[in-house]
Amino acid sequence: MGELRLLKERVIRSSEKGLTLIEVLLSITILGIIATTFLSFFNQAYSYTKKNEDKTVGINVARNVLNYFEQQDFDKVKETYFNFDTDMEKDISAANCTDTVINNPSETVFDDPNVCQSFFSTKINNVNYEAEVKFTRDILNDEQSQETAPNLEAYLVGVEITVEWNKQSAVVRGLIKK
Repeated sequence: MGELRLLKERVIRSSEKGLTLIEVLLSITILGIIATTFLSFFNQAYSYTKKNEDKTVGINVARNVLNYFEQQDFDKVKETYFNFDTDMEKDISAANCTDTVINNPSETVFDDPNVCQSFFSTKINNVNYEAEVKFTRDILNDEQSQETAPNLEAYLVGVEITVEWNKQSAVVRGLIKK
């Protein structure tokens, strides 16, 4: 019986000098849980950053399209698309790039039809960006009442650009000035 007691004391003392297998497995499990939590945080941050980067590119594509249409001749656009009082807005597509001016059929509304068509479909970083353009005649001035406000329709045509890609979209608005 004395030998059994000595053997138990040796086992207890020897186990106090090092880590048991259970302690090692428990510490590895805890470290794994902590590491997984941190990695999921970085993965989520990457996804958020990538989505914002795509949105920034989409907005820049829309601004580029808007810049092109803002530089077009106001009189040609107004005569061709808003020659009747009932027309308040007009959707423009790549097919409209070859439209001719009503009073002068030998002249196109847009400066260069090929350049105009290239703005409707753009590929950047292997992502296709599709643009939709809408001209509007109804320009409102929020700062003045309707009676005292100048007739802005005589000097401005509104442009709204919507760019779509990978189930996302961005909208930018501007004006064609006389």
